[in-house]
Amino acid sequence: MDYPKVKPCLDTSEDNLIEELYLPCLKWAERFDRGVGFFTTGWISYNIKGMSDFASRGGKIRLVTSPILSNDDTDAIINSEKDDTDAYKKFEIALLDNVRTLEKEMKEDVLNAFSWMLYDGIIDMKFAIPCKRLEEGDFHDKFGIFYNGEEALSFSGSINDSKHGFQNYESIKVFKTWSGTREYVEADILRFEKIWGCKDKNLKIYTIPNAVKEQIFQLRTSKRPYKREQRELNKWIHQDKAVECLMEKEHGILAMATGTGKTITAIKIMDRLFEEGKIKRVIITMYGNDLLDQWAMQMREVYKNKQIHYHYGLYKRMNDFIMHPDEALLLVSREANNLTKLLTLLDKAPGNYKEDTLFIFDEVHGAGSSSFVDNLTGKISPYKYRLGLSATPEREYDEAGNDFLQNEIGEIIFEFSLEDAIKKGILCEFNYIPLNYELTEAEKQKKKNIIAAFRAKKEKGEPYDEKDMYTQLALVNKTAISKIDKFEQLVSSRPELLQKCIIFVQTMEYGLKLQDVLIKYTDKYHTYYADDEKYNLVNFSEGKINCLLTCKKVSEGIDISSVTNIFLFASDRSRLVTTQRIGRALRLDKTNPGKVANVIDFVLEDAEENDHNADQERKEWLITLSETRRGEYEE
Repeated sequence: MDYPKVKPCLDTSEDNLIEELYLPCLKWAERFDRGVGFFTTGWISYNIKGMSDFASRGGKIRLVTSPILSNDDTDAIINSEKDDTDAYKKFEIALLDNVRTLEKEMKEDVLNAFSWMLYDGIIDMKFAIPCKRLEEGDFHDKFGIFYNGEEALSFSGSINDSKHGFQNYESIKVFKTWSGTREYVEADILRFEKIWGCKDKNLKIYTIPNAVKEQIFQLRTSKRPYKREQRELNKWIHQDKAVECLMEKEHGILAMATGTGKTITAIKIMDRLFEEGKIKRVIITMYGNDLLDQWAMQMREVYKNKQIHYHYGLYKRMNDFIMHPDEALLLVSREANNLTKLLTLLDKAPGNYKEDTLFIFDEVHGAGSSSFVDNLTGKISPYKYRLGLSATPEREYDEAGNDFLQNEIGEIIFEFSLEDAIKKGILCEFNYIPLNYELTEAEKQKKKNIIAAFRAKKEKGEPYDEKDMYTQLALVNKTAISKIDKFEQLVSSRPELLQKCIIFVQTMEYGLKLQDVLIKYTDKYHTYYADDEKYNLVNFSEGKINCLLTCKKVSEGIDISSVTNIFLFASDRSRLVTTQRIGRALRLDKTNPGKVANVIDFVLEDAEENDHNADQERKEWLITLSETRRGEYEE
């Protein structure tokens, strides 16, 4: 490694700090942390060449600085200990004034560079305001650390990152991990992390409010002042935007497509809330032991210093969580009776649980079931921090369930769709292959009988649920026997479609009929119908078998990014299940960078009178989605 050649002591009288410190270090470094008493975009104007190269290589800057505040603003924020929301609002208003000042005083090209770097996540800023023992003073520290792998260079001195700062007589000391001053570098690193993590009791740390960010983003021109390829490096910026939405709203639902990092986003939210001292515990709930196991594994990796309790499957540790709730996490299966019991115990326990607990509902659409509506209405909403996660949070044809989700968990506060993910290169493109099928005369008659039976009930004034009728009609379509012939015709000419393939059917009985054809073209298939066949799912994810036949949603808890082909024998009227299923094939595969998936669907050619043809609607939607191309995303 070629280290930057920087003297151990520099001063503005004898040395050019830009040429002798910042530019060589920016050229060498992967990351840069800076704590500085006063910052303006003038620093970027001096370092624009080095910053452009740094940004193009994917470099990241964390900056802690002082906001420009009036004495009245500072006093109001410091003295708002009992009302953090009020303090944050005062801080937001003051920062908006800062932005307007910068817009008037800074050159357009400099503001553009700064705005783009903030937008792309190259620069992450926090603001420090002294409090308690130091509330009469300012955040006046001036130090920085450049990182490259395991090595680092730190510096400290009196200079501010401003135009005026470089015109003063200033000096700095430089320390390097490779030159015998490692302990000084490590001390600077620890000090920065303490400040950044909101762990200094005499500092109040604030992130940039969304409203302020949006104002800064508006200062951009249409062109980045660094390489266009940087878009790829920041394709995950939607996660940070989702985090900010939840931090601002305190509760709500993130509608994020499968594969776009819902779990990672939730972890980022947890980190922020823990770091800022707003929560003491997290409760994570969902259906499915596989998903809960995956969450448990991730929580153990991320939160080694916290107690993690489990209440699902064979684990029954809810009481342990109640006994030791602080700095703790609980993973609990989402049966209504489980949550009813938990909420009852929390109500009886001493402490301010409703204010300092984060509830996370993964696959939140499932929490709108009738059992939840009946048993939990009014019991979740009193909790301040509530987070719902789902690719498809809205329950189609279920107004009561949607009302419950909105009232108890919150509105959709952030959306990142399948289309967005494909355009941004987070999910792969796919080909849509519709296969037309017809119903047999017996199947047509069966549907006529279903319609006639429900009409008779209606005429007699008997209980009648149109939804049940459509469910029964759909079942006839999902198990249509002619689909199997269409399937064989396709795979006989294109057997490669059975490689890295998942076939979704409605029932085991139908799956057995399909197996008679499937075995002609591959012997490397297995079924996954119940938990006792989980080993087949694992073997499939590890590439030991080529084709998986299932009648349930394949667990998101196992990474199966190699899946390339999806057969939809049993597509629902609702987009929810279809979206979840095709999402299994759209994950990027590191071993196959040019991956293009195939979605094979079965579409009823003609529907009978009074028989809503959901197949045609789904076909139109999937055709449009399949035409989406990477690189079309407009930021």
